[in-house]
Parts: sequence; C-alpha cells; structure tokens
Amino acid sequence: MSQRQLSKLTETLAPDGDTQRGRPPRLSFREQVLATVLHLRVALAAEPLAVLFGSSRTAMHRTLLKNRRLLQIHSIAIPPATTPPAALTALQARVLALTCEPNSKIKTTC
Repeated sequence: MSQRQLSKLTETLAPDGDTQRGRPPRLSFREQVLATVLHLRVALAAEPLAVLFGSSRTAMHRTLLKNRRLLQIHSIAIPPATTPPAALTALQARVLALTCEPNSKIKTTC
C-alpha cells in the first residue's frame, strides 16, 4: 500500500473514527489505520502490533476492532497479501528484538 493510498484510506475513515473521548490515544489515527492494514494484510495479531507501535495489547485490540468496523461500514476490503517470507522474517525479528529489550512493556521469557 502506497503512502497516497494510506492517506486516502485515513481520510475516508477519519470522520467516523477519529473521535476523542476520554484520554487521548497514544497513536495518531493514521497510525491506527496503518496498524489495522498490517493486521489484515499480513495477519499480525494485536500483541506484535502493540510492540511495533509502542502501545498496549489491549489498546491495540480495541483499535483493530474499531477500525475493522469502520472498514466494514464503508464497504472497504483489505485483502491478505502474498508476502514474501523474507519480509515476514524481518518483521518477526523486529518484534522479537523489541520484546526482549529490558524496558519492554510486554513481559516475555527472554
């Protein structure tokens, strides 16, 4: 997905999804949309996305649910990608490196 496509998708979803209630979100709405696209394109779960975006797993899960509903309301489908194994391997290595850092928010067995 190009930057332009992501911007257009964010603009389409923003009127319904970029609402402020309670504490301000840690991630911008554009970052939330990007996380949702990654979730749908490469089947990343909430926990690795939370690590990548510096968010909590719970907040990421809520973000994914909200944005999936918005996509459905707007009849927008994000198909799964046929991702080269090297890209997924690099992404998995990044998540693992972030979760094994001493200041990581998510406790692991590293």
